[in-house]
Amino acid sequence: MHRQTTARVAGSLFLTATAAGVLSAVLLGPLDTLHSPQSIADRAQRISAGALMVLVMTVAIAMIPPTLFPVLKKHGEAPALSYVAARIIEVVLLLPAAIGPLMMVATSTTQAAHLDTVRTLTQTYDLWGHPSSLVFFCLSALLLNYLLYRSRLVPRWISGWALVAVMPYLADAFLVMFGLLAPSSALHAVLVLPLALNEMVLAVWLLVRGFRAPQSALTAHVAARRGGIDHA
Repeated sequence: MHRQTTARVAGSLFLTATAAGVLSAVLLGPLDTLHSPQSIADRAQRISAGALMVLVMTVAIAMIPPTLFPVLKKHGEAPALSYVAARIIEVVLLLPAAIGPLMMVATSTTQAAHLDTVRTLTQTYDLWGHPSSLVFFCLSALLLNYLLYRSRLVPRWISGWALVAVMPYLADAFLVMFGLLAPSSALHAVLVLPLALNEMVLAVWLLVRGFRAPQSALTAHVAARRGGIDHA
């Protein structure tokens, strides 16, 4: 695949994953407020649509690493492989976010006696599984942007921004995991927003500008070094 085609496909996948993730959150809403089979049945269509959006997000995320790997491996095969592995684990941890709601809908209409068990499993996933997927998302963001920063495939301000923004996002994941922060709190939004915005900026850059040519990256590197020498 041509480098610029790779960049545009990756940018589209980033945007698709984010859009599907936002839609899934809106459609699913807080599942812990559904206390009866009837309340679940009343929202069955929204819950099913939200679960479908989670699957769309998961598929888009799963397609990003193989799309980027041929480009990234030229700048560090080990971190590129680690990036692929981190995103695969993230995808595996995300799948229950789609399966759990679908199981709630199914058990509410056919096996209501098992609904409490399914609800407990879903709440356990929300407490541990989803934050764990965010930890691996942060790891993948570190690896990706380390490679982008080193290779100058995109402007360094984008990858540098991500390398800084990933730290509050990671802190948020652990705070939620250990019950010290609610996902509905304002602080949660503050901690995750910088990296979320960065990913959108990266996606738009890849769609509009693509990857920098090797010559452009080298020129930028030389210019930066000359600027440092002249300043000294």
